[in-house]
Amino acid sequence: MKLRSTPRDTATSLDAIFDEEDDLGLLSGVIPLKKKATTSTDQSVPAFLELVAFYEVHKREPDEDIPAEKSLAWRLKGYRTRSELRAKVLEYDSVGLLGDTAVPLTPCEPSHKNSAVAPAPVTEREVTSLDDIFADDDDLGLLGGIDASILTATPVTPPTDKDMPDEIASRKPCEDFYLYEKMFQDVQGVLNTKAVMLERFSSESEAAVGQMFILRGQLCYVDRILKEDTADSKRDNPRLRVIFENGTEADLLKRSLARALYKDPHSRRVNFDLNLFSDQSFTISQGDKPTGFIYILGSETTAPALASLKNTGKLVKIGYSSQDVQERIKNAHTDPTYLEAPVRLLAQIECFNLNPQKFENLIHAFLYQQRLNMTLTSASGKPYHPEEWFAVSVETAVEVCNRIIDGTITKYRMDNTTGVIVEKL
Repeated sequence: MKLRSTPRDTATSLDAIFDEEDDLGLLSGVIPLKKKATTSTDQSVPAFLELVAFYEVHKREPDEDIPAEKSLAWRLKGYRTRSELRAKVLEYDSVGLLGDTAVPLTPCEPSHKNSAVAPAPVTEREVTSLDDIFADDDDLGLLGGIDASILTATPVTPPTDKDMPDEIASRKPCEDFYLYEKMFQDVQGVLNTKAVMLERFSSESEAAVGQMFILRGQLCYVDRILKEDTADSKRDNPRLRVIFENGTEADLLKRSLARALYKDPHSRRVNFDLNLFSDQSFTISQGDKPTGFIYILGSETTAPALASLKNTGKLVKIGYSSQDVQERIKNAHTDPTYLEAPVRLLAQIECFNLNPQKFENLIHAFLYQQRLNMTLTSASGKPYHPEEWFAVSVETAVEVCNRIIDGTITKYRMDNTTGVIVEKL
């Protein structure tokens, strides 16, 4: 039985099948499905409205130096530099975020396909940071298909005072500046002499109590710790009282001070000691903080291995103590640190406004070749290595201290044959 009265071509596609006449009524009653409405996933407008809300609350744009605001700042930069995003949200800019600071919309460039005028050469620009990427014009449209929802910030915990930059800690008048005024004047008086070394700030650990710096053209002094760091962190970050020579002070986190010193290309650490200005022009005031003692000891040891050094007066211990030295050494005869023998205090230097431990480390480094390198046996029969003991005279030890403090130590070296310091040739 024929189903058709006329021959037909074989259908080669679904479209061809549905386009044929339905002679047998097989598709009668079938209603074509309507196309589903496409749901828009464009989040560019809601994301921009978050920026508007931020500006209305804080009366400023987000700051990329503040961790909690960095993603918002980058998002705003994207709206300003990408013309297709800017066009979508311009009508919602009620606070002028895309105003004078926005990058103008890029006009359509004429096609150079059939033009005799060659296109302007493209200047390549080195990309070294995320900021460079966001600031790029994306001439090839490589970022055009990216879903704008990636610009939506994920809610984060509000920043604590530890996250705030140094600008947040505002200065205020220093009510007891009279205690520090003469100190600043005296330092200014010797700032360009050999009594002071100006060193580039190089480590966060240098931002410590007793240190003085040149920051943004002003002397500033780290007076004391106002609040210890109680956070569970490997890096300490206490809040410091910092006094400036213009009579103001600021409560700065240690890392904020360090960050400001890093940012300022002209910042310097002022390396000096209040005790040993040769003309005694630097006086100790109520504002100066005693921070410990550098001491030089002689030993009454009877150990045969040390007899020669002891008899020639070239056996001294150089150390640091934050308490009275006599109190520290009263039990020396029972302590291997002091060779289990009575000791004599040969010299001591009381330190103000500097780190005595760092001072001690400098002395030990300079006298490294003179350090005792031997193993002794304690009264309990246990072997030990004497620490902080050197084969030099007390006069040499004191001179090393003086040269470090007056800033001339770099001009001298140890003569390992005679055991004294000599000027470099």
